[in-house]
Amino acid sequence: MRLFIKHLFFVVLLSVLGSSFLSAKTSAKDLPPRYRTWITDEVNYLITNEERNVFLDLPTDADRDKFIERFWELRNPTPGAPDNSYKQDIYKRIEYAKQYLDGVHSAMGQVYITLGEPKQRAKYYGRHEVRPMEIWFYQNVNPALPPYFYVVFFDRDGNGTMRLYSPYMDGPSKLATSVLTVNDNQHSLQAIDRALGREVARTTLSLLPDAPVDLQHAKAGLESDVMLSVIKNLANHPLTKAELDQKRLAERVTHRLVLNDEFLDVATVLLRDATGNFNLHYLLRLRRPSDFSIEQTADKAFYNVAFSARVYGPDNKLIFKQEKDVSQYLDTAEVERIKRGLFGYEGWLPLAPGKYRIEFLLTNKLNKTAYKVERQTSVPSLPAKGAQLSEVVAFSNAKAVGSGKDYLPFTVGGVKFTPITGEGLTFAPGQDLNIFYQIWDPPGDPTAYGGKNLIVDYAYGRLGATGDARSIHEEVAKQQLDPFGSMLTGKKIPLPLEAGAGNYRLMVSVNDPDSPQKIYSSLNFRVYGAPGAITPFDVSDPGLADDVSKGVPEFNRALCYLAVNDKPSALKWFKEVLGKDPGNEIARSRLAELYFAVQDYAGVASLFARAPITKDTDDDAILRGAESMAKTGDVPRAISFLENAINQRNASGPLYMALAGFYRDEGNIQKANQLESKGRALTKE
Repeated sequence: MRLFIKHLFFVVLLSVLGSSFLSAKTSAKDLPPRYRTWITDEVNYLITNEERNVFLDLPTDADRDKFIERFWELRNPTPGAPDNSYKQDIYKRIEYAKQYLDGVHSAMGQVYITLGEPKQRAKYYGRHEVRPMEIWFYQNVNPALPPYFYVVFFDRDGNGTMRLYSPYMDGPSKLATSVLTVNDNQHSLQAIDRALGREVARTTLSLLPDAPVDLQHAKAGLESDVMLSVIKNLANHPLTKAELDQKRLAERVTHRLVLNDEFLDVATVLLRDATGNFNLHYLLRLRRPSDFSIEQTADKAFYNVAFSARVYGPDNKLIFKQEKDVSQYLDTAEVERIKRGLFGYEGWLPLAPGKYRIEFLLTNKLNKTAYKVERQTSVPSLPAKGAQLSEVVAFSNAKAVGSGKDYLPFTVGGVKFTPITGEGLTFAPGQDLNIFYQIWDPPGDPTAYGGKNLIVDYAYGRLGATGDARSIHEEVAKQQLDPFGSMLTGKKIPLPLEAGAGNYRLMVSVNDPDSPQKIYSSLNFRVYGAPGAITPFDVSDPGLADDVSKGVPEFNRALCYLAVNDKPSALKWFKEVLGKDPGNEIARSRLAELYFAVQDYAGVASLFARAPITKDTDDDAILRGAESMAKTGDVPRAISFLENAINQRNASGPLYMALAGFYRDEGNIQKANQLESKGRALTKE
């Protein structure tokens, strides 16, 4: 698939730029000055190797201009928008690097342009016993990097040039100035501790705040060097390239008309599943049948839509995204139904307690029209006492879908609901208003609630009017709560024939006699002479069952917990992912990181006992696996493990150096020196 994507990229590029590739450039120095500056000074840390080679082969300035325009648009956070915030930010970083960081080619300039402004920046100049140094702290800047990490710079040669510091390759002895600490990491670390404090001393051994360090022996691991290698070549990291590949595939609809939510109705509701976890169910439904188009030929018809949901945390950082392409052939009855109906796309997002901003984008790929909408949602923590209510949802239809289908959107307890949105919330006098909602109580044994009821009141009336309010009172057996404290309930509310036209509000209140607090939720609707409902044509991702079987929802939920720094919960959910999909290398890497941070070395080692490493296993996970095997007393296994890894990825310097360390521990100095020499050479490349 990746080869196909790359092939498609170059086919599209050739069609855009023409076929005159005969007079190829082979070096940046052969380019006209402004293009040479662009590729060597402006995007040198952002452009992939493949893009660089294509650009160098372009024969004319016009071709280069088209390439540059497309390069930035491909990275535009809002494709098609007149302002490209990413491009603007990069050029601000470049100007800052030129003014304050010794230029774009300095170590500081490279990191600043690649990662942006650090969250915190500590400067240590003119300190006794320690060379001038700076520590930059970053948080959640790229999915290829740890969620939190430091970058350290130091004046290695005493000439004012700040260089990138490596805990393993340099070590504390390169930071200390005393002649008594030359090549002595242990005493150098003590000098740094005295001069700058324990936290700085710890950082000189590991750039990862949660990684365990050996302060007693001043021994640094190689995980920091793996991270530094990623930073130096972030443009060519597989995750970076995968993101660009996805955008290239979507380029056929880049020149689309993007419309706001006045053309789209959105329904969202938080529902707890059978295991007590919150999911945000959503429905995006067009307001007019004419806003959706299908492709119809003499013998068949079909639709083709693209959907994306991007979930951001309170710090406005992307946590995860859900992207789907859905196309389907239609029979004659479905064609007529979709022509008369309102097209809708529905799904759900697994979330952890917290606040989120969600961007939805629904694109009809046939007419290149996209509809964009944004929603805020807050997921509550599980109540310790008392009850909570979900949003109230009006629905037009409810049908049993059988056991094992609760993964479908707007489905609870084997019943799938069809929500009503927009003009569908207009009812005629005498019509029934059907609603459902969830009650959330603390977890407990339902049998302990024998004979206890929840008191529910439904009150509705016209907004601003007096004298026409109506109410319904009922009691619901508390034993209907499941062991996690959830109960799905609802009501058919008959609107009276004499109901006056206007805007109405329904208030649902629930009172638990065991708790003094009454809880509320509401729904707005309209009453006019005739109902406004048009039959919907709602679809969802046909691959949702496959995603569930592979643990995709669990993976995204784990990312949500990581975003709020709840690492024990994240660890639990990554384990769930690996239990469903043992081949998920990203989940295994995250688990190795979380286990290693709490020094559960047996847990790390066990991750590689169940499944061997593959070409997709990242270096961090391999290093943690090998070190954990050694720490649990099995150095021969660590050596064999690393040798196998090197056979699969010959160009990894940190793996060679780690293997050298284990051979040295075993007393094979000659072999260790050979491996270390190879590792250092690869690391410097």
